[in-house]
Amino acid sequence: MRRSFILFALLLLISTACQPTPEGSLIVGKDQEQMIEKAQGDTVYVTDAPAARVDWRERLATPERYTADLTSAGGHLIVTVDAPVDLPDVEMPVVRVEPHVFTDEDVMRYVHALLGEDPVCIQNGENWRTRAMWEKEVLQLKDDLDHWDEYGSEIWDSYDTKADFEKHVQEYMLLAANAPDEPEIIPFALNWEHPNVWTKEGKQETTDSYATVLVLNEDGTASSLTIDRATEYGRCGLRYIREAGDYIHFPYINGGWPNDLSLTREGARLMAEEKLKEMGLDHLAYAYASPTRVYRGDTYKAGATYNAYWALVFTREVNGALHGYTYQQTVEPSDYNATYTYEQCRMLVDERGIAYLEYESPWAVDEVKVEAATLLPFEKIQEIFEKMVLIVDNNADIYSKDQSYHITGVRLSLVSLPEQNGNGYLLVPCWDFLGDSPLIYQELANMGLTSDGSWCYLTINAVDGSIIQRQ
Repeated sequence: MRRSFILFALLLLISTACQPTPEGSLIVGKDQEQMIEKAQGDTVYVTDAPAARVDWRERLATPERYTADLTSAGGHLIVTVDAPVDLPDVEMPVVRVEPHVFTDEDVMRYVHALLGEDPVCIQNGENWRTRAMWEKEVLQLKDDLDHWDEYGSEIWDSYDTKADFEKHVQEYMLLAANAPDEPEIIPFALNWEHPNVWTKEGKQETTDSYATVLVLNEDGTASSLTIDRATEYGRCGLRYIREAGDYIHFPYINGGWPNDLSLTREGARLMAEEKLKEMGLDHLAYAYASPTRVYRGDTYKAGATYNAYWALVFTREVNGALHGYTYQQTVEPSDYNATYTYEQCRMLVDERGIAYLEYESPWAVDEVKVEAATLLPFEKIQEIFEKMVLIVDNNADIYSKDQSYHITGVRLSLVSLPEQNGNGYLLVPCWDFLGDSPLIYQELANMGLTSDGSWCYLTINAVDGSIIQRQ
């Protein structure tokens, strides 16, 4: 991920100075009990008998497409909206969920689904690679060295000069020369370790634990699976990499690339869903898919090497209603709960199968508080959006620097909020106004690409109209 993208995400702040706050706008968590009461309301917007299929377009007077051209009070922020309005066809619930800690049964199910029923394990540590594995790594490094002036220096920007990087390549060549031809095979075991946790009070003892398994594949490569079983200072999660040590991650730019694979979107989706079924994660449902490229160092330049995949995201589904996917994976921290990451599974899939899989922050449903929530009409949501999108995160007027937002999607789905009076979270109906972040939008434009955009510019609670700050 380029530094500019990361910095952009970190620099997004609520900026309301010198601008009026619209009457009636609320901040997330203002009064969740009151919000639940509104969701249980008996207004004309909810039917007396829940239908098998819900026509939200008729119920909320929602248009097929929403268009608008907006300008901030200071004149520096321009917002254009030209977006289809995506609606579910089920009732929208309000649900309380709690963090789920992986059980031993969970862990072994994940191991068998991702590594096989009888995995051939190799010794983990600094010298787990065989000669062939190191030689493959050296070939990649030499390619970066050969293209140092084009893009190699950007991939390896921690090296000041080409000569410094050349020494690094020579060190790897020496490791390859001294590596064994065959790996050290060991019995399968999950050796749980405790992470080092430091707070302002110093190092803390923790019951959190993690384990990593390396497995030898039939083609001589190794796959890795790391499982985090956290109870205090984190959330449970796992990460699988088909070729351990590979430069692979789930990218932030997904929608702009053409499909470089013979594999279709539907084929990739079926492959991913089958793997989730094996893992026992049937409660996760398809939320997003796009052809993507993974560049080493995220150096998006002509000629730079990349691997092509389908990027897929699966999120929690409750009573048929889906938790919406956005690039932002948390809600702004509150006074009553720590930041947490949404439950979701992200995968990279190619013709060979699952190349990368990460699953994090599992939940367990505790209580469905409202099965069929009463929602505000779209006219009210539109009014709130057109006022607040020009205020929230508006650094353009503060710094007198022109900025444009391009909103290409509007969606009704679920979002998760830290619980106001407890340790769990509430899934509540929300409206997301989506596009690409300005920097990513410009990056894609420079490459002649467009995206279906999953960056959320504004999220509005569909029950009470409060603004939900994504982070």
